[in-house]
Amino acid sequence: MQLPLAEHLKTLTHGIVWTCAFTTDTAGRPVMLKSVYDPEVWQFGGGNVDHGEHPWESTVREVREETGHTLRGEPRLLGVIFQAPADGWPAKLGLAFDGGLLTADQIEALVLDPAEHTEVRVYALDDWRRILTPARYALVAALATARRTGTAQYLAT
Repeated sequence: MQLPLAEHLKTLTHGIVWTCAFTTDTAGRPVMLKSVYDPEVWQFGGGNVDHGEHPWESTVREVREETGHTLRGEPRLLGVIFQAPADGWPAKLGLAFDGGLLTADQIEALVLDPAEHTEVRVYALDDWRRILTPARYALVAALATARRTGTAQYLAT
């Protein structure tokens, strides 16, 4: 017997969808932004998908708003990140796209939204390992692997 739609929807996981762009310099070193909300957090440009917005559109919009940089080309998914409900938050599903390579001039030209980020840093993966939390480093390393191998990664917390 099929449940009425309203009843069926109550049985499904509800949550937040967010996206980000894994961007590196031309040497393959991840470009990350320091969060205003938590100064210990380094992250990629991105954010929550707005109602009615497609994930890639969200990524392009968020990166432009946060850095002034416009992503070009077709979307290439590098990773799917599932975060289980915790601390009153619903489940979160993240989609990490390839943000491409930035030249030194493009990195220098980034204009950060001061309400979101305070700094841009570019480090090799081994250097990021010493700066990031283990979970955040695992995400960065997985996305670097996905770009290198062409195989999207799945991470769950």
